Amino acid sequence: MASRIVSVSSTDLFIGTEQEPRQVVRVTVDRGWRSGAHDVEVSGPDLGGTAEVPAGKGEVVVDVGVSTTSPPGTEIPVYVRIGQSTVQGTVTVAEPGWRMFLVSHFHYDPVWWNTQAAYTQTWELQGNDGTTRPVWEHNGFNLVRAHLDMALSDPDYTFVLAEVDYLKPFWDVHPEYRQVLRDLIAAGRVEVMGGTYNEPNTNLTGSETTIRNLVYGIGYQRSIMGADPRTAWQLDAFGHDPQFPGLVAEAGLSSTSWARGPFHQWGPILTKFDEAGGDARNMQFPAEFEWLSPSGRGVITHYMPNHYSAGWWMDSSATLEEASEKVYELFQALKPAAATRNTLLPVGTDYTPPNKWVTLIHRDWNSRYVWPKFVCGNPRDFFAAVHAELTERGIAPSPQTRDMNPVYTGKDVSYIDTKQAQRAAETAATDAEKLATFARLLGLGEYPEAALDKVWRQLAYGAHHDAITGSESDQVYIDLVTGWREAHDLAADVRDRALTAIVGRVDTTGEGRAVVVANTLAHARTDVVRLTVPAGSRLVDDAGEDVPLVVEALSDNDSTVSFVARDVPGMGWRTWRLLPGGEPARWSTVDGLSIANEFFSVTADPARGGALSSILEVHSGRELLHADQVGNELRVYEEYPQHPEFGEGPWHLVPTGAVVTSAKTEAQVRVEHSPAGQRIVVTGRIGEVDYEQRITLWHGVDRLDLRTRVLDFTGSDRLLRVKFPVDVPGARPISEVGGAVIARGFALPESDTAEAPWTLDNPANTFFGVSTTAALILCSPDGVKLGDAAIAIAEVVVPAIEDAAPLARDLVVALGRIGVTATTSTAAGARYGWLHVDSNLPDVRIVLGGPEDNPLAAELVSRAGQGVHDELKRQLDERGAARVFVPAETSVERAWVHNADLRDVRALPAVIIAGSDAETLAAEIGAVTVGFAESTAAEFIAIEIGSTTMSQGHTVGLLSYGIPGFAVDPAGALHLSLMRSCTGWPSGVWLDPPVRRMPDGSAFQLQHWTHDFDYALVSGAGDWRATDLVARGHAFSTPLRPEVADAHDGDLPASHALLTVSPERRVAVQTVKPAGNPSATGGRAHGDDVTVRLVETTGRPVTATVESAFGWTAARETDLLEDKEKRAVTVDGAITVTLDGSQIATVVGTPADAAEPAGEVLGVTAEPAQPVYSRYWLHNRGPAPLGFFPVSVTANPTVLTVAGQALETTVSIASQLMSEDFTSELTVVLPDGWTAEPASRPITLAPGGHTAFPLTITPPSTVDPGLRFARVRIGSGADVVEDVITLLVPGGELDAIIPPPPGEEIDHEKQTKGTTATTGRETGLRITSTTERVTVAPGGSGRLALTVTSAASDRIDGEAMPVSPWGTWEFVHPYATGFTVEPGASTEIGFDIDVPADAEPGHWWVLIKLMWFGRIQYGTAVPVEVSDAARG
Repeated sequence: MASRIVSVSSTDLFIGTEQEPRQVVRVTVDRGWRSGAHDVEVSGPDLGGTAEVPAGKGEVVVDVGVSTTSPPGTEIPVYVRIGQSTVQGTVTVAEPGWRMFLVSHFHYDPVWWNTQAAYTQTWELQGNDGTTRPVWEHNGFNLVRAHLDMALSDPDYTFVLAEVDYLKPFWDVHPEYRQVLRDLIAAGRVEVMGGTYNEPNTNLTGSETTIRNLVYGIGYQRSIMGADPRTAWQLDAFGHDPQFPGLVAEAGLSSTSWARGPFHQWGPILTKFDEAGGDARNMQFPAEFEWLSPSGRGVITHYMPNHYSAGWWMDSSATLEEASEKVYELFQALKPAAATRNTLLPVGTDYTPPNKWVTLIHRDWNSRYVWPKFVCGNPRDFFAAVHAELTERGIAPSPQTRDMNPVYTGKDVSYIDTKQAQRAAETAATDAEKLATFARLLGLGEYPEAALDKVWRQLAYGAHHDAITGSESDQVYIDLVTGWREAHDLAADVRDRALTAIVGRVDTTGEGRAVVVANTLAHARTDVVRLTVPAGSRLVDDAGEDVPLVVEALSDNDSTVSFVARDVPGMGWRTWRLLPGGEPARWSTVDGLSIANEFFSVTADPARGGALSSILEVHSGRELLHADQVGNELRVYEEYPQHPEFGEGPWHLVPTGAVVTSAKTEAQVRVEHSPAGQRIVVTGRIGEVDYEQRITLWHGVDRLDLRTRVLDFTGSDRLLRVKFPVDVPGARPISEVGGAVIARGFALPESDTAEAPWTLDNPANTFFGVSTTAALILCSPDGVKLGDAAIAIAEVVVPAIEDAAPLARDLVVALGRIGVTATTSTAAGARYGWLHVDSNLPDVRIVLGGPEDNPLAAELVSRAGQGVHDELKRQLDERGAARVFVPAETSVERAWVHNADLRDVRALPAVIIAGSDAETLAAEIGAVTVGFAESTAAEFIAIEIGSTTMSQGHTVGLLSYGIPGFAVDPAGALHLSLMRSCTGWPSGVWLDPPVRRMPDGSAFQLQHWTHDFDYALVSGAGDWRATDLVARGHAFSTPLRPEVADAHDGDLPASHALLTVSPERRVAVQTVKPAGNPSATGGRAHGDDVTVRLVETTGRPVTATVESAFGWTAARETDLLEDKEKRAVTVDGAITVTLDGSQIATVVGTPADAAEPAGEVLGVTAEPAQPVYSRYWLHNRGPAPLGFFPVSVTANPTVLTVAGQALETTVSIASQLMSEDFTSELTVVLPDGWTAEPASRPITLAPGGHTAFPLTITPPSTVDPGLRFARVRIGSGADVVEDVITLLVPGGELDAIIPPPPGEEIDHEKQTKGTTATTGRETGLRITSTTERVTVAPGGSGRLALTVTSAASDRIDGEAMPVSPWGTWEFVHPYATGFTVEPGASTEIGFDIDVPADAEPGHWWVLIKLMWFGRIQYGTAVPVEVSDAARG
């Protein structure tokens, strides 16, 4: 039977040579029972080629190479012939030259559902039976070795490494790989990525924490490892702070790459809802674009349209051919999104070893096809290719300021106490840094580099996207809490020491005692101060006038009082005086339901849950709430355990649509007055929540302070929000992000996520609200102003992709600086505004080019009617340029609905900017750009405003303290998410037996304890700049610091500023610190210069002046790392520097009159538990110990079983000090009667050096069964560092510490569910008793302790930490302590609980965590209650 043509398909494959490529037409031929070899021919106009059909029988696919001179995209009809058989087909001419880079990687989470210990290394006592911690064979150490081994065995293999969380432990424990890694890096086969400490969720931290993440990441990778990081590799981060690309650029990186942001959590290909989505062509811009921050700075970015794991799954293919076809399918899916003929395929996913097919595909595919090439490569190869092609084509990447949020809305509120802890620790850190720097300049002490280094690294560690986000398991949460606690307490200790030292130099002479109130922000402030003073005191200011006080609590001899401290200088202090003879004024109950001060009048309604029926702005007489609605209303939403569509738990907000509200219940309301202010106190119950709310107006303070206390909560799968239905028509949502303010879209908080999966909540830094960040000034054709239309999020539409940068970039930058994020799209491309695809929605389209230039403008004019057409023509005829506003068919507020689709050209208001020629068009776009840049508004002609709601030019904001999650619904109501409980995986998962739970038996994720939430409402005429929201938000999160001092002489005035910045409030000072980052880069000492980090706060350019009490002799603006000088700045006693709008600038200055540092270090210099265990990750302890652990000592193996003969291990010592030698003495500490060779050894290491030697341990001739330890120690700074070798003499009760022989790894699904065991494996240390309950009255004391008994035959040394939620740290202390247990003995390990007199009643829990020699043991969670009933 003759051969028959079955099918003909056009492909984008090419054979031949690069110089003469031939496009492949794929022909399927049925050869029948048998056929000899023969030809198949493809021919058509300007196209032809032949290929041989191989001899054989049955169907075969033949690749026919054809040549053509037709341009890509041309469709050519063809005939395909075999003998007498002819079939017609069509060939679409493809473009040669495509290349896909196969980038091998493994995504690494240092914590998530499993623990830091399990994710970092396999440990000899870990076992495969799950009775210690889950086995995780694909841990950091194993993965690095596996990829290195693959690279060493296969010369085509390349891969990337990224996070310091695993790089530093591996670098320290395996220094033998250092040169191997450096050689592979030099050869371009390993690229060290990230440029950050880890993959942080930058939208949940302050910008200084993000900066330090970059400082520590780049510092370690570049200065210590010798790598050259260029790409911020943020694969899995749950959205990004808008300023992140600018910070990346300022840190010297040139690119970013990540998978989550503009198109929901999984991207446009994988994210589908209701069968919609699933196509990269839904993206409005190429996958490679210029990502710009509000500062106007940015980097080229590759977004991963098919997620970061796209290329991994072909690893399961049975054959090379199958794997190759899967890769080819991925190439075709990614190709439509590429900006050039280069695509990137990430080959790897979470914790994956090398892909078994990747290098085989690299070799085999490229031997078969000339284009597209599939090549093993690294991101720098990919970005170099992208840059080269863009340059060759003479175009720039598309500019995007798109807000890469929200992604995973649950992250903003899950484990809310960790967000509060992060904010408290960040504030303490910057306060400490500033005050310690000033104290150093005054000669009052040495700067505490080691302590503050540890603070910032703990904050960087906690910023990881499976930490601060609340997507971790219960046990990981417990471990993380200790890190935030340590960061807070170390920073608070530095802050307090430095402030005390400074106050010691202040002239406090005068009657009575002094109250010195310090202000660490750069603007003068009036705010509330709380402190403890002698009972019966009165307070006077520096003019001798009495200052109203209110007594908050009384103890035996002291009073806790509050007062309003007025006009405290920025970066300075003001002094008041305490005099005897005061009458204690308490809060007193009065009749009524209203309170007032100079700024607000507020009324509560007990019939509606104590919510506020009126918030009146006094000076304007404006009622801020909608009529018949109430503010500060608590709302409890029922949630699904996990997302009904996507199956994820704590990541998403997942309301069912059912909600109960305090406005439907009654509550008790009382009004209280004091000399300092007035307040309303509300108590009630809603659902499973017992609550108390305090609404306070302080005299002289221009905000409404609010506190909601969740006294008790017993539910699960609940979300608690507070709502303010403010009445500000035409306003848009705005929020502070990390060093800027941007507008946000409306949210849909009343969703049923089974039907509408995205609520569109967003994170805010210190405030959110409704305001106008930018506006369209709308005028009639005859010049009459019609009003201002606020805009928030823009789609800027250019005619074609090559127009994106030249036409749109300056406009997009100007809009971004003033808070309007923008997506630059093309007329023929996908429209922005489909919630099935886009993470957020726009509220305006800006169309560049008139109907003659831009097809979308033509469609818009055609649909808008003759009036728009005529007006556009009139302007073009009169002045050669035009600006026309076209209203939407429906108002934005009405269009913003569940599952919204706003892609239609009339779905959003739009403006057209047109010009009669290219030059005029560019000039008109430039004029609009200048208008936005200079006045935050631009003028447009409107034939009608239609459905557009005009702005009233008013602002209402909510300031918050560590409560980032918010929503503004289309009616303008403000919703602040307070807390949630979630049962979806990995909530409640516990890994290391025995399982630990809350005192009531619930999981910690359910949050069954007392919570305090502080927020405040502010308002005023004008936009957020006029109402000074940035300064007010920072002030609310940064309390004034009071210090009571005896009268003494001093050389510093009673009221003084150490550093001032003008214009005040326009420019914020983020930090002041000694210049340089020595710990991050392998050094020890700072220089004499001082770094001042400045932030422009309004989005408009400014000239800033920085003056100091110490004067300046020189200054320079540097990059974020403080390494490279960007430009000199003017210095004439003061520093003068120009700032762009929303710029974060690093200025390094030389003080003119600084004292020599003298005195003690202003912070701790050593870890609290000595010696310091070198494998800190086995203790789930977070980042390395104090000083970044510059020298490590490790032994391998660390578990030895004694069988009578000498035991062998290898000891390694490694240094990361890069600027000095390290010299010390290593000693081996053994049980009595045991010997070691060598017993000690002098150690000298060159910078970055390491050494290793064998260690022989010999037991005595007779030794009883039991557990003993060999300790290998070395001194490093103020610490003694040790690794510990476990020595088991078998035959006793502790033989069980050795795990059974390794078997198959436990099934992954079983591992991820954790343990339910109530007992754990024997460790040698047993918890024999624990305090059952602690109940303390305010002002009282208690103690929490557990007793441990050692079954070991040797001394055990360890560290204990009390783990408790934010809100308890003030009275549970210390944060850590060392402990020792002698052989066979029992020891009590305890912590004091000292409750302040003004503590609020509530109930919490404390759990004691024990860490010793690589083991971790968790005590039971003990209930701790503060109760008035406990008074004696």
